[in-house]
Amino acid sequence: MMDLTWYILGVLTGGALYGTYVFSNRFKLNWLLLSGMGAGAGLLLFSIAWGVGAVLEGVPRAGSMGILLFGLPGLILLTVTIRHIISKKEVAR
Repeated sequence: MMDLTWYILGVLTGGALYGTYVFSNRFKLNWLLLSGMGAGAGLLLFSIAWGVGAVLEGVPRAGSMGILLFGLPGLILLTVTIRHIISKKEVAR
């Protein structure tokens, strides 16, 4: 079961990298916006790995706390960064 989890995390990581590539081609991004997207996506992926790993080991409370403590800041950071990118609307040529 853990092999499937790592496969899905790999696919999600590839999707996050592709999404960053699409955003960087569509909008003009500086280093701060790219690092915000990377940190937010990294925290979300880390929280998924933490939660699934803890539940598979038989410690669901640690999994839920990991998702809450790592996933929520990642979601907030990613949302704020993407909203800032879209509100600037500096389209790259």
